Amino acid sequence: MRIVHACNLQFDKDGAHLWNQDQKIHHGLIRLGHFVYSFSLNDRARMLSVTGSKNFGKGKANKALIETCLNVHPDLLILGHAQWITPETLREIRRILPQIRIALWYVDPLWDEEPTRHLRERTPWLDALFCSTGGPLLKSFATSHCPAYFIPSAVDPGIECHRAFETPDDQMLHDVLFFGRDKGQPERRAFLAELRDLLPELNLGYYGCLDQPLIMGWEKEQIIRRSKMALNLSRRSDVELYSSSRIAELMGNGILTLTPRGAGLEQLYAENEIAYFDHLDDLVSRIRHFVQHPDERRATAQRGWQRNHRDYSGTEIARTIVEKTLNSPVAAPITAPRA
Repeated sequence: MRIVHACNLQFDKDGAHLWNQDQKIHHGLIRLGHFVYSFSLNDRARMLSVTGSKNFGKGKANKALIETCLNVHPDLLILGHAQWITPETLREIRRILPQIRIALWYVDPLWDEEPTRHLRERTPWLDALFCSTGGPLLKSFATSHCPAYFIPSAVDPGIECHRAFETPDDQMLHDVLFFGRDKGQPERRAFLAELRDLLPELNLGYYGCLDQPLIMGWEKEQIIRRSKMALNLSRRSDVELYSSSRIAELMGNGILTLTPRGAGLEQLYAENEIAYFDHLDDLVSRIRHFVQHPDERRATAQRGWQRNHRDYSGTEIARTIVEKTLNSPVAAPITAPRA
């Protein structure tokens, strides 16, 4: 098929955000054998603004998306975090291309009403909605003509290309690792500080929090590859199936990932693929256990790595988006026969 993927490929980050979901889903669509025309929303808006500001270029970018669809004539338009692509733009695209199917994927939390208002405003023009939150919150966005589906955070074999479980212990930088911000999150900051105080014998690597700088891009990958365990902390752990997308980045790179219970992630990951904990003391106990049992740590991390790359790759997420939006199965891509 021909697909226009209107998302945020973040060209302005110069590769620092190479791990974003937009790239992984985009690569997955291509691996399925489709022609995928990329329309990088924020970058296009900046290009069309005389000041280089995406805010001033949004109107022109909406017109550019209509023109793009007119030129490409896609079978499918897939929107990713397209908050400022207006309902009027989608209505016009449907007018000029009556047979087109339109999907939207969204991987930010659903519990904040104002940031998700745009989803409800666009469902009249969508054929399917895909979100990384499940349960009642997800169901509340579904309509009679626009079903809502859960999608886990994706991994990509060319992005999450490391296997931390294979790194020898004598090459490790940290026993426990956390990448994430604590600005405006006093509870997270207090949790991380107390964890550090309770494990004085271990090397904890904090980046972006507790007054430490955030590391991005290739350098971040090397730190993950050379650490034993990593924390997956999300804004909330009581919302069904919700997790920060860091869970895919960590597990996809083969590091043992520690995550709080409460979100029902057991539906995605078995007990022997990830390390669940109930509270801070339980987390401390789990960390010390895996430090003392390195073979179990490596085996758990490897099983989690296998689960992600087998079931939650960008290709499988893309397949789900296409199949559900078209309401039909997608065949495997055609490959050349072997000689």
